[in-house]
Amino acid sequence: MGNDQMRVHVEMVESHESVGRGPVKGPDGSFTLQISEAEASSIDQCEQALLQTNYEAIREALSAHVTMASKKSV
Repeated sequence: MGNDQMRVHVEMVESHESVGRGPVKGPDGSFTLQISEAEASSIDQCEQALLQTNYEAIREALSAHVTMASKKSV
């Protein structure tokens, strides 16, 4: 069995979509969270939004990884 590689890419871009209540999974498997302009001006609120969004992505990736690993060991 080989080693695993973990990769994270964070991108913050201006958007004109409405503010969301939580992270949303996109068709490409990425998670996005829309925040207000006021929230985007606060480092603490940006940090919380990024942590919240990354948590969802991490949990999904771990779930997929563990599922694949358990199928390999059978």
